[in-house]
Amino acid sequence: MTHQLSSMFSLPPRQPNVPASAETDTCRRRIQKLPRKTQQVFLLSRLDQLPYTSIAQLLELDVDSVERKIVRVLVHCSLSADETAEKALRWYAHLQSPLATASQRIEFRHWLDADSRHLNVFQDAERLWRSLEAPAALMGASGWHRRKRRVYIGWLLLTAFLCSLLVTAEAFT
Repeated sequence: MTHQLSSMFSLPPRQPNVPASAETDTCRRRIQKLPRKTQQVFLLSRLDQLPYTSIAQLLELDVDSVERKIVRVLVHCSLSADETAEKALRWYAHLQSPLATASQRIEFRHWLDADSRHLNVFQDAERLWRSLEAPAALMGASGWHRRKRRVYIGWLLLTAFLCSLLVTAEAFT
């Protein structure tokens, strides 16, 4: 019920009420080095808890692209660089996707059962996702991620074209 009501009203942007720890700040800086669209996908997923399909529609992306951007954030923030941990991060992101099929979920279960370490690294991936709430709250406090980027490039090109016409016209007179 709360979820239904919160979507009906425009809420003010969240202001983080806890000072950022060093770990939170480090992770926030890592995420801010990623492209704007990747940051936007992350914030819409983590802060606003939107499903991949809603994010894809809002940002005019395909669901696969949204999933890849989530994986990119997770890999970028992960302290573990081994192949198994990265696989766990990919599974974690993919299982949230509506594109995850029943056979892929079975494949995931087989992957978990194949090695006792797989469950631990998958749980680490889940912990990582939960730990990203604090950096997300700091980054998305202004609500910028909910707005589409304005297209200034068209106006910039038009202005450059008109200026070049004026310069060319002056050269001939």
